[in-house]
Amino acid sequence: ILEKADNVYVIPADLGWSDLGTWTSVFENAQRDDNQNSKSDNSLIYNTKGSIIRIKNKNKIAVVDGLEDYIIVDTEKALLICPRKHDQLIKQYVADLQDLENGKEFI
Repeated sequence: ILEKADNVYVIPADLGWSDLGTWTSVFENAQRDDNQNSKSDNSLIYNTKGSIIRIKNKNKIAVVDGLEDYIIVDTEKALLICPRKHDQLIKQYVADLQDLENGKEFI
C-alpha cells in the first residue's frame, strides 16, 4: 500500500543502530562513569571497572567491590552475576533454569 502512496517521503540518515539483544550490547550503548561502569542509581561501586550493574528494586542497594567486566542484574525473581565475556551463555542459563523442578517460577 505504501508503494503506491504519493504523500510518503524518505530522508536518508545515518542514525546508527545496535541490536540490544545482549547485556554487552546494552553496556556498549549505555552511559558509563569514569571507570566504564554502567550502573543503576541504587548502587555503590568500588574498585570496579567495565561492569554493568542493574538493580530493579529501588528499595535495595548493591555494593560492588573489586570486579572487572562483570554483569550484575537483580530482578524481582533472580540475580545474575557473570563475566561480561559470558553474556552469550545467558540463554543457556535460562534453559538450565527451566529444567529445574520449580525453575520456571524464576523466569
